[in-house]
Amino acid sequence: MRTWILALAAMASSVPAAAQTIAMPIDSGFWTNDTEKCATVHHGYVFDGKRWGALYYYGPGGNMGPAAELEPITQTRAVDDGFTQMQFGGYDGAGYFRVKSAGTDRALYRVGAPFREEMQVSDEPLIRCDFKTLSPKMQAALRRHAPGLAVR
Repeated sequence: MRTWILALAAMASSVPAAAQTIAMPIDSGFWTNDTEKCATVHHGYVFDGKRWGALYYYGPGGNMGPAAELEPITQTRAVDDGFTQMQFGGYDGAGYFRVKSAGTDRALYRVGAPFREEMQVSDEPLIRCDFKTLSPKMQAALRRHAPGLAVR
């Protein structure tokens, strides 16, 4: 009986990574630079509750694609200035990817990359686009690569 209870407890506590939702300071959705218009955007970032990454069309006028570079987030942690750092694949190297809320449907995305003896940091102010406001082409890309975000 004791072995059965231990086995049941182990199964219950080992929820598959795909079923877990990652705690982030922003809502799930399609995010793009705050200088873009949701109706015409052809590049941005996706957070679907467990993955983060780029989703975009490329080539002249954004006529090729879509391409998706979505990575499972394996861990998050709070860091300086209200940012949440994302870790991918169990590796936390010298570079980093961070995000923080900047209000309703607004965020600041910060990337730090080592360069010579310093860390180059770039910030991107982002807005979240409602699925219905995206072009049919970008809606199709979300349906294909992040179907959980495709809400009619």
